[in-house]
Amino acid sequence: MLKYNLKLAIQSFKRAPSLYFLVLLTLSVGVGLLSANLALVNAMAGDPIPEKSDQLFHVSMNTWPNEQPSEGPLHILRYRDVKVISESDIPKHSAVFYASGVYARDSKSSSLQRFDSSVRATSPGFFALTNAPLAYGSAFTKSSGMEVVIGDELNKKIFAGKNSVGETLELDGELLTIVGVLKPWSLRPLFYHATEGRAFNLTDDIYAPIETAIDLGWSIHARSSSTDSNKGVQFSRDLNVFYLQAWVELENKTDLPLFQNYLDNYSQSLKDAGEHPGDIMNELRDVNEWLLEQNIVDQKILAFTLASVLFLCVCVFNASSLLLARFHSAKFEVGLRRAIGASNKHMLMQGLTESALLGIIAGITSMLLSWLFLKLSIQFLPDLANLAILEPKLLILGMLLALGTAISSALYPLYRANRYAISAELK
Repeated sequence: MLKYNLKLAIQSFKRAPSLYFLVLLTLSVGVGLLSANLALVNAMAGDPIPEKSDQLFHVSMNTWPNEQPSEGPLHILRYRDVKVISESDIPKHSAVFYASGVYARDSKSSSLQRFDSSVRATSPGFFALTNAPLAYGSAFTKSSGMEVVIGDELNKKIFAGKNSVGETLELDGELLTIVGVLKPWSLRPLFYHATEGRAFNLTDDIYAPIETAIDLGWSIHARSSSTDSNKGVQFSRDLNVFYLQAWVELENKTDLPLFQNYLDNYSQSLKDAGEHPGDIMNELRDVNEWLLEQNIVDQKILAFTLASVLFLCVCVFNASSLLLARFHSAKFEVGLRRAIGASNKHMLMQGLTESALLGIIAGITSMLLSWLFLKLSIQFLPDLANLAILEPKLLILGMLLALGTAISSALYPLYRANRYAISAELK
């Protein structure tokens, strides 16, 4: 029966190609536009590290030495604050870092070409905390030393993607040895630096020991605040210069209150020493709480997605109207088939087979249109480049949406077709 119903469906398409093309185009545009928007929302609102997002916590503290400049704790900390965090044995891993940038080149290359590279000056715990995937070598194990780990993209630019462990990079005139190379690594959103509008940036090109970066005076390429005048990051260790971010991994639920008390006790010691007059407001937020706090999901994208849902409903209504006209024009054929023995069930199955086949074709077309819509969105909004990705689950969802809308649009026409009086049509 399935083979027979498919044969009838193809014959039906051939008899009214223009009408079915309009139905196909209507459903494909509606589903394609919605799928493209869902791809953007999925990238914005997704969990970047689902295997342990509830175990990673961003540390915000209020250790400002004067009157607090904001109502809540700051997400940037001083050097002395992050040292206290790093020295705690409560977290399984801790990572303290700041963003910087250098010009990089192969020290052995005869070319003087340099590549503008983003730097994450960090403590060694960063790699285990973020599950950074290594392709070659290993992560550095100390917060100082002339060693770096580089990302896949920079490795391709400078070393053509080969194993570059042991090679020497010249970074702003300094020579550092590569000890590790990362695999292609994408985090959407970039949870470890979701502030300053960086939530959808690519992962960094270079990861360097934090003490080395400070000693070399690699400048701060992110938000910083200070109550003391300073001549550069290399002089910031003993000053009230706030520029470092901190994350901790708390493996057990009981560790959260313990670490909270640890931070509060530290703040209280500062308060007792008269080093800051503010209230004690230390906050630990897990990955998803932190991303929610940063409001990284663009409300305009959400509004446009809602509009896409409404547009899809209009498309389904229009497709249903076209199919109703098609079944109405073919009511004599329906009456004749019922007169020679086809039951309502058989007619329903034939109609559903036809709509399912139409839905499959619409699904394939809608995925191509989704890809096209995303490419067009990048042309008008380049900041979306790292978000405009159709993941496999969205491809499956798009196919199911197309199939569902095609069947939904055919239900009422099929009901009407099965209600025609046989005698009236054959008369």
